[in-house]
Amino acid sequence: MNPVQRFVEAINRSDIDGAASAFHPDFEMIVPQHPSRNFQGRDQEVKNMRHLITTYPEGRIELKRMVETPSEIWIESIFTAHDLQVAAVVIYEVDRETDTIRSGRYYSEKVESLGPGIDEWIQGFHGDPAVERKRTAGR
Repeated sequence: MNPVQRFVEAINRSDIDGAASAFHPDFEMIVPQHPSRNFQGRDQEVKNMRHLITTYPEGRIELKRMVETPSEIWIESIFTAHDLQVAAVVIYEVDRETDTIRSGRYYSEKVESLGPGIDEWIQGFHGDPAVERKRTAGR
């Protein structure tokens, strides 16, 4: 079993020590769409997972897909709890010497089953309002 599978199984058992053992002490999380959420250190990941387990004790991670190379493990997953569902794609870098997760690039979003359709969503898709005004000025 690889360290990502060990992590998922530990979370699904609410085993914070088991989850922590899957991560390298110098673990780094990168959240490209929210850079202010980036962090370094296994301790922060353990704190995050403890909060998740405590807040959503019934929550479970379901692995939808997993691809493994010698240095990376890519997953698609869904975390489901009573009033929360989060879909995620995570690209993990694995330290094979310690058999731990060295880093992750985390892409996630809450699942919104009743949100706007694609036409409404794409019409509302735009960037910074100030940049948008400059871009459309003079039309």
